[in-house]
Amino acid sequence: MKMTKYIYAITLTIINLMILSACTEELSIADFADDFENYEVELRIEGLLDNQDFSKSIIRIDRTVLVTDTSLFNGIDDNGDWESYTDENGNGQWDEGEPLNDDVGGEYQGPNLPPIGQGNGVPDPGEPHVDDYIEVLPQVHDSSMVAVVLRDSMTSTLVAEFVWKTQAESFDVSYGPGGPPDVAAQNPYITYTYGGYVPDAQYADVQLDSSRTYTVEITTASGQIISASTDIITTPKNLNWDNTFWVNDTLVTPANNYAYLTWNNPEESFFGALQLDLYFRPDSIKEFYSYTRAAFQLDLETDLPLFQESFIGFPLGMYRITVSSLNNSYGNYVYSGLPLSDRKLSNWRDQDGNVVLGALGSRSSFTLYLRLASVTG
Repeated sequence: MKMTKYIYAITLTIINLMILSACTEELSIADFADDFENYEVELRIEGLLDNQDFSKSIIRIDRTVLVTDTSLFNGIDDNGDWESYTDENGNGQWDEGEPLNDDVGGEYQGPNLPPIGQGNGVPDPGEPHVDDYIEVLPQVHDSSMVAVVLRDSMTSTLVAEFVWKTQAESFDVSYGPGGPPDVAAQNPYITYTYGGYVPDAQYADVQLDSSRTYTVEITTASGQIISASTDIITTPKNLNWDNTFWVNDTLVTPANNYAYLTWNNPEESFFGALQLDLYFRPDSIKEFYSYTRAAFQLDLETDLPLFQESFIGFPLGMYRITVSSLNNSYGNYVYSGLPLSDRKLSNWRDQDGNVVLGALGSRSSFTLYLRLASVTG
């Protein structure tokens, strides 16, 4: 995809216009559609093999979308599921204390300031159900693959077959004012599901071998075969959290969340991830905080990549923590921010060297429960 030169062209055009006009003018990206007239839709493929629980492996295949395509991101509540504030006193305006529902505002202005558009009775871009994933994802998913299989790279032996699943995985998106963790914890959120290719049920218990490499082989509806290989990463190790103790299966820190967590990755990877979920009860868990991070130093005791984290300012309560190691190919892809200008880093090439947007990698994780408690308990 020759997006880079098009982006440069748009940038230069906008700069020239600004210099010539010597005034502020709002420009629409759609005004530059001619720069993309030769663009062809491509596939964007991301594959992640889960070494700890193979059934959670997923291959995502989406169709790319032009930045000038305003049919998807048009700033409008296309499916009519946005809900304004509840005018409990019937005075025709939102008053402090009335439920905002989806009318939480779409642009954060900073501490102690309401988000722009909060309680204005209008669906604004950035608010729940406005250009959100419910509207967008079904239009970019590609479920037309003839076959998606996993093979042992050395022997070409079939390891697993993947099948399309409309609700393959989910993620949470918070809306509202943002701010520090204790404020963000109160923000409304929506759980979105998305489609992808997951292991057929008969292969759910496959055990991957970290000493081997594996190849994903995809056959498109047109008969094109796309393949890529990955190594398999092992689980993080040497978890250490000062001033904590176990109560059954829950780790407790009675230190007003100032406890300090460290762990190591296996030597093969300098990329890790941590996800923190607010735990209310088994059927009510909210994704609250997550990051992908690179290790910039080695542990002096183990000589392994060192990761560290503390949760200062997080609300006291129960959490579910998932700590993951990512192999270098996938960690590079996620941590990079996916720059279009770096084709080697942000694109997956098939066996013929053709660019296919996305990446293939592996993950291995473990999960624990944590209770952040006060010093006095």
